[in-house]
Amino acid sequence: MELEVVFLEDPACSWCWAFQPVETTFLFEWGEQLRWRMVMAGLRDHPVPDPSLIIRHWQTAAEVSGMPFEPDVWQDHILQSTFVACRAVKSVAVRSDEAARRLLRRIREAFYVEKKNIDDLEFLFSLAEELGLSSEDMIEQLSNGRADVLFSSDREEGTRYGFGFPTIVIRRPTMEEPKVLQGSVPYRDLLDGLYAMGVDHKSRKRFRGTDSDWRRLLEMQPRITMAELQMVTNMKPPAIEKCLRAMGVVREGPFYCLPLEVRQEQVLIPEEMLY
Repeated sequence: MELEVVFLEDPACSWCWAFQPVETTFLFEWGEQLRWRMVMAGLRDHPVPDPSLIIRHWQTAAEVSGMPFEPDVWQDHILQSTFVACRAVKSVAVRSDEAARRLLRRIREAFYVEKKNIDDLEFLFSLAEELGLSSEDMIEQLSNGRADVLFSSDREEGTRYGFGFPTIVIRRPTMEEPKVLQGSVPYRDLLDGLYAMGVDHKSRKRFRGTDSDWRRLLEMQPRITMAELQMVTNMKPPAIEKCLRAMGVVREGPFYCLPLEVRQEQVLIPEEMLY
């Protein structure tokens, strides 16, 4: 097995959402060259005792990362469990890790920005259908136990690293000790970890501002925030917005995206991921 980068996360972990600019940059620069996995280690299977503490965490994460957070969701609904969303993601991972990543992203957008209840399985099915995925197949994978098998495996993997989210594990089978990064670390730390594990820095596919780069970025992340755009492109917001306007990109709240009809034709899940 070649080098593998593992992201231990949870859909409702605020610091995992704050980590998205780093994760998006990693996927843009390395996602095609390196093997990577999203592990749903599971944050909690019970309601939080003090939502005001979570709100303060969200406010801090927003200030540090620049990612959009709407903490009012905690005044409307107390999340009963994060495991529902974890299992939904794994029900898609049975078929495709990339499709699961896209569903995980859409769940986070719905929770952190749109203030939706992500412990409602029917709502999660609707998000999957929005992406072109089959809710019927998700129900089948949840019913036959395959999603639970994957989730249990993810939970076991999380126990080895203390259930801190996010945790990034970089490992090779030829090396006894993996490189473990805990918390919402800067991208420089992730790069240093890759290089320390023998990854050739010349393989890094930096954003060059070409039309193909912009297309690849928007195909990978159909709805993207300014914090992510700045980290991936290393450009200032006015220059980014000028380029996006020229491409016909529109704003949907804090997200930049191609018009819906264009997204449906060009940047949704590739045909081989549909089922």
